[in-house]
Amino acid sequence: MKKFGQTQSPTNVTSVHFFQAPTFLLQFNAFDMESALFDMLMTYLPFWKKYELNEFPFTSLISHSVKGCISHSHHPFCELLHQMAAFWEVQDLSWESNENTLYCYKTLYYNQLGYNRNLEHEGHVTKDVFGGLRENLFNRFGLPRRRTVEAREKDAAIWGQDLLGTKIILYDKTSRDETHWTDMVAVITEAKSLDKYKDVTFVVVKDFDDLSVAHQARTFNEADAVVMVHGQHMANAIYAVDGTSFVGVGCSGTVPLIGNPRFMELMDSSYKHVSKCKEDNEDETEACTVCQDDDHFTMTLPAFEKMIDDVMAK
Repeated sequence: MKKFGQTQSPTNVTSVHFFQAPTFLLQFNAFDMESALFDMLMTYLPFWKKYELNEFPFTSLISHSVKGCISHSHHPFCELLHQMAAFWEVQDLSWESNENTLYCYKTLYYNQLGYNRNLEHEGHVTKDVFGGLRENLFNRFGLPRRRTVEAREKDAAIWGQDLLGTKIILYDKTSRDETHWTDMVAVITEAKSLDKYKDVTFVVVKDFDDLSVAHQARTFNEADAVVMVHGQHMANAIYAVDGTSFVGVGCSGTVPLIGNPRFMELMDSSYKHVSKCKEDNEDETEACTVCQDDDHFTMTLPAFEKMIDDVMAK
């Protein structure tokens, strides 16, 4: 290090771990599943496919984002990586979080976080590669609904089932100390009494964090539409079937990462963003929210109907 004028952190150490074998540095935002999906996985996917067909150039992995990420962690993103066999039998190295230990590697691979965050690199993640990943996850989690519309129609014909009825998953985040939809249950109760929704099943999720990763995956897989307050749990869209309608609801006009049209194209799905009503929305024909402040909002029944009608029309 002195020869090349390099510095180290920490500067004062009592022990050094040096790894001769090629190692992969796994980095992602452990506090935001959506960021992890787009910042890490959307960059790594093409390489995973290549390594899967040949062999991995590294034999060990270390993650400072979550300890034991691919060996024993139940973190949602780690569980996804484990189920897709993102690193196959690569060894997950343990590490000590202190100021007295230095880790050195002869060869270190790392994923450039955020490189394909907005999917602007055309051809980097193809529909075939992304579809293959989702097929893999559907099989590993034992999800009940087939990924493509064609496959579901074929199954329905074989088993004598019909595809009538619509299942809509809704999440208001009232159990979280974040932006939430305060009257969601009340407006759903009103909507259920309307004849036009007699074939619609409204399912309210109280708190996704109370569900296992497998349960979250199944919940999204069974939905024809997902309506929820903006948040990281929309990343579960990866487990939804092709053709699912996604609606993000809130006060902000900021569209989440899953609302990217390029991502929706990979999913053969659609995304609609519902935000604060305009002041001139007197006839209530717009699907929009009434915001008490930045963290609490409501929705009138006509606005809710407009939103659901738009979803069912797709």
